Amino acid sequence: MNDSENAKIGKASKEEIAEKPLAGANEKLAFMSALIISSGSLIIHGDSVAVTVSTENERLERTVRAIASELAGGECRVTRKGKRSEIVMENALEMLCACKILDSSNGLSVCERIADEFKNERGAVAYIRGAYLGAGSLSAGKYHLEFSFGRRSIAEDFAELLSRYGIAAKIAVRGTRAVVYLKESEAISDCLALMGAAKAVLSLNSIMAQRQMSEHINRQQNCDMHNIDKQINTGISQCAYLRELDMNALSGTLEETARARLEHPDYSYEQLGALLGVSKSGLKNRLRRLKEIYDDARNIR
Repeated sequence: MNDSENAKIGKASKEEIAEKPLAGANEKLAFMSALIISSGSLIIHGDSVAVTVSTENERLERTVRAIASELAGGECRVTRKGKRSEIVMENALEMLCACKILDSSNGLSVCERIADEFKNERGAVAYIRGAYLGAGSLSAGKYHLEFSFGRRSIAEDFAELLSRYGIAAKIAVRGTRAVVYLKESEAISDCLALMGAAKAVLSLNSIMAQRQMSEHINRQQNCDMHNIDKQINTGISQCAYLRELDMNALSGTLEETARARLEHPDYSYEQLGALLGVSKSGLKNRLRRLKEIYDDARNIR
């Protein structure tokens, strides 16, 4: 996959996510909080605080303007440089406090953590979307999805937020930025699905399938005759004792495994495991159990 195709998938995923509606004040606040924390800039003039967000996503621009108008009570000023728009939200102190970016309870300070209000299910998903649209990137070809933040503490909270959905992320520091990233294809697919990027998930799955097919072909081409003979001999020897088993006496998974091996004696453990939807070690455990059942029955006889 070349850089152009990668860029198209990344851009398409952001456009798809930007189209997702935000329902209720909590989702909007969570979304804006993540967007501003990840990519915004604060401009402070005395008691006046403004915030700017830059984007090439027209749908995101409309969303930001609508939410900012609702939360800050004023119109945004937009300037354009080529394809990029810079959105300036004036008199944004109240909105920034509502988004838990600034804390005015004791002077004026920057919040160091993701607010608990944004960690419920709907708020969390909106927050993850905002962080991706703000400073996220996707490289489908290299299986890399990342979210960038200016504060390590926010990145740590964000990684914990993803873990609640079974998505394991790592953190790296690049200069002044803390990056939360995913390298596993399944984790990336799960995260995109969580954000509502269904089309991007299909594109990624297509890339994964093509790559697996290519790897499979390469393995076949690189496999020497010794390994092929060993694979076939293993399958044949397993089939020899599986034919003597009473299939009706086996549990569902063991019967499925036995029949699959009998139908595909030439399959490797990887191929047979993929057919059954189990790992290589899981498949070996099933076949080991089938051999034990055969040995026990033979000893009784």
